[in-house]
Amino acid sequence: MKTLIKIGPYKLLYILLGVSLLYFLIKGFKYAFIGSYVPIVFIIMWILILSWSYAQGGKGHRRALRFWVFLILVWAVIRLGLYGYLQIDSSLTESHLREQFGIVQNAISIGMVFIGFRILRAVKLLKISDTTNDKKEV
Repeated sequence: MKTLIKIGPYKLLYILLGVSLLYFLIKGFKYAFIGSYVPIVFIIMWILILSWSYAQGGKGHRRALRFWVFLILVWAVIRLGLYGYLQIDSSLTESHLREQFGIVQNAISIGMVFIGFRILRAVKLLKISDTTNDKKEV
């Protein structure tokens, strides 16, 4: 119950974090199903890091969140860049490539950019809130 009370003021942050982690968790399971276990291990590792940093609190949690945002933004920008390249270079016509960079996948990439910036903004508010709470406790 304490955790829910602690999360209360930052619902949007943790909802967006949950959505981004869930997306990559599902993607990791899809890759595990076809025989590649690296993505699922990576996302489970990040879930554990974020959970541990939340339990520890303070700067470590904010740093872990910011690094997660960095990873999301890098992933999304690279995917959008590759899509742009595929639009210019029409010699690649494999259906798998076209499926991976279709409208739905690009919408997901743009959504991840949005989620990343919203989480980053919420982390900044979390930092401001933590510093004001620290001053009140003194």
